[in-house]
Amino acid sequence: MPHTVAQGPGGPTGFAGAARGSGRIDDVSTHVTAPSTSHSEATVVDDEHGSLVRSLSATLPGPLGSIIAAVVVLVSLVFGIWSLVATWSGNPGAALPLFQVFVAGTVVSLNAIYARKTFSYVITLIGAVLWLWVSVTPFDAFWQTVLQAVTFTIMVAGAVFSTAAVSLSKKPRF
Repeated sequence: MPHTVAQGPGGPTGFAGAARGSGRIDDVSTHVTAPSTSHSEATVVDDEHGSLVRSLSATLPGPLGSIIAAVVVLVSLVFGIWSLVATWSGNPGAALPLFQVFVAGTVVSLNAIYARKTFSYVITLIGAVLWLWVSVTPFDAFWQTVLQAVTFTIMVAGAVFSTAAVSLSKKPRF
C-alpha cells in the first residue's frame, strides 16, 4: 500500500500537519506492522506445531512419568537380551529380529528417557511395536519393504513429535 500525504494549502498535512495547519486531515493512509517480540514469535511457533503436539505435551503428575519411562526401558532391555541370546544360541527364529529390536529399543528408550515428564513418546512406542510386528510377519518382499519403511517412519516421526512436545511442555501456557 503506497504512503500518501495529503497536500493542504500550507503544504503536506497529516497528523502533524493537521496540528500545525488547518486542523483538518484530508487523507490519511496507515501501514501497521506487528511488533516483533518473543511473545508473538512463541505464538507462531505454537501454531506451527499443531494440536497433536500440543496434546502430547501435557505433563504427567509426580513421579509417574519416570516410572513409566523406566518400565519402557526395562522392557526394551528384556526384549534385546532375549533376541541376543536367541541369536547367539543359533535359533534366531525363536525371538524377534536382533537388529530391529536393537534399533527400536534404542530409539524408544532414549525417547522415553528424554520425554519422561510427558507421555509424548507413545507414537514412537506404537511405531516401534508395529515395526517389530511387520518384521516377523511374512509378507511378499515388496510389501515387507513398504510396510517396514512406513512403520519405521512412524517411529521416527513419533520421536520428532515427542521432542517438539517436550520443548512445548516447558513453555508457559496462557
